[in-house]
Amino acid sequence: MKIYLKNNTEFCSGIRLRLIALVYAIMTVMGVRALEQVVFAPQWHAQAQFAGYFVAKEMGFYKAEGLDVKFLFPTSSISSDVFLDKGKCQFSTMHLADVVKSVSEGKHFVNILQTSMRNGMMLVGRNGMNPMKMKGKRVGIWKAAFSNLVKIMNKKEGLNYDFVQFTDNVSLFLSGTIDATLAMSYNEYYQLMQSNVMLNDKSVVRFSDRGYDIPEDGVYVTLDYYRKNKATAEKFARASKRGWLWCHEHPEKALDIVMKYVDSYNIITNSTLQRLMLKEILRLQKDKKTGKPLFVLRREDVDKVSKLMLECKIIDKPVKYEDIVK
Repeated sequence: MKIYLKNNTEFCSGIRLRLIALVYAIMTVMGVRALEQVVFAPQWHAQAQFAGYFVAKEMGFYKAEGLDVKFLFPTSSISSDVFLDKGKCQFSTMHLADVVKSVSEGKHFVNILQTSMRNGMMLVGRNGMNPMKMKGKRVGIWKAAFSNLVKIMNKKEGLNYDFVQFTDNVSLFLSGTIDATLAMSYNEYYQLMQSNVMLNDKSVVRFSDRGYDIPEDGVYVTLDYYRKNKATAEKFARASKRGWLWCHEHPEKALDIVMKYVDSYNIITNSTLQRLMLKEILRLQKDKKTGKPLFVLRREDVDKVSKLMLECKIIDKPVKYEDIVK
């Protein structure tokens, strides 16, 4: 009898351990399945411009919100808003001016997080020349998007530029094919600097210095998605904001994460350029008055760009703040 009880106890103990292991395994699988899978399409290739999202992924901020975020990067000729509009992704980053134009054309995008508070766009002239004195000259602009502000300035200031579209680099400028080029203060500007291009106060014109300080990057979803998945949109925005705040506090660690993604997607760049990019991106996120990132789209910025685009006939009807922010 004692032997029987002993064996029975050992048998029950074995069964109990197996059941515990099985329950643990089921809970683990369920936990993975419980994460909601979403796709995020930044507006360009993997680089420090999107550090906050990479950090949110690597540090588990998205997972903490119950999200499994996958990245989808656009091509040189297809912008991220096309992915968003066609349902290839749920979240995307876009420039405010591009969103205003799309909304005026009947598309419905909702801003859930505004990362940029200041404008980083500039015009760079060849051989140290002032692009504001290049009336009628050939000026390079991006093919996919991001060129509405230069079209506004071209119209407002009577520059009559001959626009030449390019894709993802400044090769046209370096080869002498164009006289001036659009550039971002966090990207192409540093590429030109590394290429020993003559840059001075006359040859580099910042849009923000000429009354066109329109904020750029924000996170957008379609109106239909927002109505059906408002809670998910809020989770993504909350985790992304957390990622960006972490970047502000730990820029060097954030750079390490950026370089991991750069290497993973075989992007041709270097850590020096990415460090400079991240520093400038974080500067552009800070409000001029408070010196802090706000992460909100301001009504006055929507009104300003809508008015400018109406005046220049880039859009044919005004876009209101309520059309973009819900």
